[in-house]
Amino acid sequence: MKNLNDIIHPIAAELQQFEAFFEQTLKAETEPMNSIMRYVSDTRGKRLRPILVLLGAKLFGEVNGQTLRAATFVEMVHSATLIHDDVVDDSDQRRSKASVKAQFGNLSAVLAGDYLLAKAMLLLSHPDDYAILQEMLRTTAAMSEGELMQNIFADCVPQLEKTTKYLDIITRKTARLMRSCCAAGAMSVEATPEQVQYIADFGLNFGILFQLRDDMLDSENTEQAKVLLPEYLQKTLGTLKHFPESETLEALRNLTVFCAERKE
Repeated sequence: MKNLNDIIHPIAAELQQFEAFFEQTLKAETEPMNSIMRYVSDTRGKRLRPILVLLGAKLFGEVNGQTLRAATFVEMVHSATLIHDDVVDDSDQRRSKASVKAQFGNLSAVLAGDYLLAKAMLLLSHPDDYAILQEMLRTTAAMSEGELMQNIFADCVPQLEKTTKYLDIITRKTARLMRSCCAAGAMSVEATPEQVQYIADFGLNFGILFQLRDDMLDSENTEQAKVLLPEYLQKTLGTLKHFPESETLEALRNLTVFCAERKE
């Protein structure tokens, strides 16, 4: 299996642009918020969601300022969600390091998450970004619904409904955001509505696939995840048939296999 750095080689330069823009946007005007934001930046994961934005743009054009704003938006919203989740779950660790909640306390963690969400919305407040902002805000609302559904229905869903409810939850809490990442990337380079829909379909199936593998690695919902994973691997790869062969398309194909087979 190829490693992630090799897979995303076609957007290596654009990812560096994103990192610089993200770091600049994350800065707070005061302490201690700026210290918390530095900690958030230092403890981030694979940058998978901004990578999807960049690949979604690169598939149809060249990464631009709107692409970078969209990529930064999704990374900030994702980070805010994880920070708030750790408060709700009383979790002291995130990616084998102290969570923001453990490092700075519950109050600081909640405020840091709120800060990230506010900064993210400001980032896409220009009229030119309105369509992408609407896409992202609808998705952010769906993510909250998914998290609540997971907490409420986890232990009280009839057996026959479990797979359907499980798919509905992971679609809302994970896949919808990845769908919007791909769609926003394409929208930022003025792809056609048909192209946006095709890459959005890829993102949705990719997001379900990603969460299925995540649950298997975390030993959660393993029965359903093991059954569904091969199906969604084929579904995700199948959505790529709409695009002509290119280095970017190959990166999306390899990224799909990487996420289905990853060990962490």
